[in-house]
Amino acid sequence: PIFYCIVHLSQGGRKYRFYSNITMKFLPIVLSAAGLLPDVLAFSTIAPPLPSFPSLGDAFKIIKEPCDKCSAVVVEADVGQPGVNLYIALDSDSYGHTLRPGNGGIRLLNYPSVQSAIDDAVRLAKGMTRKHDMFRTGFSGAKVVVKSDHEDLSVIERKELMESVASALDAFDGGMYTGCDLNTGDVDMDYLVEATNDKYVLAGRNSRVDTNVATASSVIGSILGTVEAMENSCDLGSLTFTVQGCGKVGTTVAKELVRMGAKHVQTCDLYPQAAEIEGCTPIMDWAGTECDFLVPCANSLAITEEVARGFPEGIKYCVGATNSPFANEKAKEIFDGRGIMHIPESISSAGAILADSVEWSNINLYQIVEPAKMYGWIRDISREKASDLAGHANQEPHYVEPNLKNVVPSREGAPVGKDFEKWIEDNSSHTETLIVGGGLAGTATAFSLAEKGIRSTLVEQGSSLSPPTGSSNGDSRMYRKMYSSEFFSKMQAQALDRWKDVERKSGIKLLQENGLLFYGEDTGETVEGSVLGAKEVMENLNLPHKFYATGDEIADAYPALEGCRGKPYSGVCEDTAGHIRASKACQAMADGAGDKCDVKLNSRIVSLDAQGEEGKVVVVTENGETITADNAVVSAGAWTNKVLKSANLPQLKLDIWQVQWAHYEVDTNVAASIPQAFHFRKENDIDGGLYYVFPSSATESIQNDKKSFVKVGVDFPTGEALSDMSSFDYEGSQDVLELIDGWVKEHLPSVGKRIDSYCHPYTMTEDSYFVMDKVADNVAVFSGGSGRAFKFGPLLGDCMASLLTGEAAPVDLAPFSASRAVVSTDLDKTGQRAVSL
Repeated sequence: PIFYCIVHLSQGGRKYRFYSNITMKFLPIVLSAAGLLPDVLAFSTIAPPLPSFPSLGDAFKIIKEPCDKCSAVVVEADVGQPGVNLYIALDSDSYGHTLRPGNGGIRLLNYPSVQSAIDDAVRLAKGMTRKHDMFRTGFSGAKVVVKSDHEDLSVIERKELMESVASALDAFDGGMYTGCDLNTGDVDMDYLVEATNDKYVLAGRNSRVDTNVATASSVIGSILGTVEAMENSCDLGSLTFTVQGCGKVGTTVAKELVRMGAKHVQTCDLYPQAAEIEGCTPIMDWAGTECDFLVPCANSLAITEEVARGFPEGIKYCVGATNSPFANEKAKEIFDGRGIMHIPESISSAGAILADSVEWSNINLYQIVEPAKMYGWIRDISREKASDLAGHANQEPHYVEPNLKNVVPSREGAPVGKDFEKWIEDNSSHTETLIVGGGLAGTATAFSLAEKGIRSTLVEQGSSLSPPTGSSNGDSRMYRKMYSSEFFSKMQAQALDRWKDVERKSGIKLLQENGLLFYGEDTGETVEGSVLGAKEVMENLNLPHKFYATGDEIADAYPALEGCRGKPYSGVCEDTAGHIRASKACQAMADGAGDKCDVKLNSRIVSLDAQGEEGKVVVVTENGETITADNAVVSAGAWTNKVLKSANLPQLKLDIWQVQWAHYEVDTNVAASIPQAFHFRKENDIDGGLYYVFPSSATESIQNDKKSFVKVGVDFPTGEALSDMSSFDYEGSQDVLELIDGWVKEHLPSVGKRIDSYCHPYTMTEDSYFVMDKVADNVAVFSGGSGRAFKFGPLLGDCMASLLTGEAAPVDLAPFSASRAVVSTDLDKTGQRAVSL
């Protein structure tokens, strides 16, 4: 056969290259005759010569030509620094073609050899082509690889290195674009932008878009798409994830999995401290720890044949950010054979190149866009692509590779980046009222507004209404008229009527009457009132109650509280009190709003502009959605000030308490004798003195045929009050748990062992009155529930609705003003709200 051959020769220290149509049979004879055979470096059989860049000049050497097995070109550029080599790999279909230029980042590593650096450049360039083709970005694959002989990369003169890269990019004249990769960053890009006169660099320049977060967004989207296709759901609540590699991409992925309600997120990194991520469990051996979902976000080739065979049973999925996660094809075949669905990195790790496509095709939009919109778009199209691929493969790992062709678009057509602007339009909506937060106050507001015919959109950052991370979650909250304040006692009477409306509309029994006992020492007034204060209010309002003058009387009336005997206690009982099914109540109010309320879960607010066009409120969520509203209600609990700050609105003086509780098992025959009770005792060091118990009828989420359970908790904070959620510890304090254990042993001696524990955020004001007020003409806020708000649920929704409609409020809102001194941060020295001139 006749081949068109390129032969690289070396003689006398000089290199030659020539092309010739000759047969392979005679090629050795030709070379031998020329006296060059011993010095042949390489030759490859290829098609006729590729287009070349005449301007490359003598400063560049083409050191690898395409062949049948690998259609990549590798160019070496002069660096001028000892121990540093610069290689640029371009997939052959982009080499010399400015209409479909190469694109790939700059990777700097201490490679063991020149060949390993070249091989890596080629492998990465080919991988980049697969990514670009998968989404039709308008680019082909390329990579810049810098081989350093120095283990210490800090000795490299970065400015000079980037100037060398710039010279190559200029020579390619639009045939290649680059950006950051391993061990290159913003400073390098600053040098490169200067050296190229702001050409050929796609690295988020003059934009708030973070390409690492963009990559994490494609990982999250691909995870969701995989779960959607394989389990017919996007719920992550039953899945355990292992994130291998906790750099910026891996850390972002891990945090997002936690936020989206994953059952368990394990993290592993070469540097153990990097794996210490809030809500995650650091592990030392990623390849030896059980999980459902492996998320590789570290260096390439980590899944060897040995790892693939030995990975613990139970793993179902492998989707991550790592380029080439498998060491070889055999390792991947082993995973396939074990039934492990792997979505290729051409989909799951494409976030940065998708952002590049927008930057290249619409630079003006790229530079001004809210980053969350970009991340939402990337997540959305990655989710769709991963789901489609798994579907085409009939959920069978062996059929993924053969079906890639079914999800790869034609190269003909506009780059995907041009779709971004329309996606923004398609993911924008308008509503009358935006509600931020899906706990008690948010769902109650939606319920009240719907009754008035007002449409709302409720956004909740958690994976459910009243999520476990907030303060409205759980089986039970107390309701009672037994207050030391007549104001709140009367409010409860009004609220009970509104709870009946919710029950009637939802068809669900939400309130259970089981009585409530206040008992203990004479503590004076606390955040929950006092025994004697409650007795006085009950008498003044002529409300039915029972009074117990001694601890013995309490023990006689409630045998389960035998620990009261002989104590200097008094008690008061309201038989008509009880508990509210907390999480179910939030869901019932949202359901009661019907089609008047659009609930969006997993939708964290990243920006809120209260001064949008025509006085509208404009919100962007982490999913990239834009919501425009006539007005807004901020009911974000412990995250209230974070939302207000993002909107440049006055923040409030709020404390965040870490409040703990637990479940204890009890024999079913004993459980019926345990009342709903609140115990007051004097503070002592970390012991705040306020304890409560809910009966077994208030713990419906725990099912056991042989045992019943009671809920016991404290109404004082663990440690110091916090100003935000950044350091909140959902594990709580062992010392406080021991206090609760001790209280149970003393007061409920018939109760058994503790089976779990929880810590939730309570948002507190100094005077224990809520905030229900406007903080702008079109923004109202509810916050500072102070551990007592839930019982008023739908009545609070009516109050918030009145702030928006201008109608009369059902209660006096003056005590809940945002301008009162104990909560306002926007006061001058006279105590009046400051006015900006």
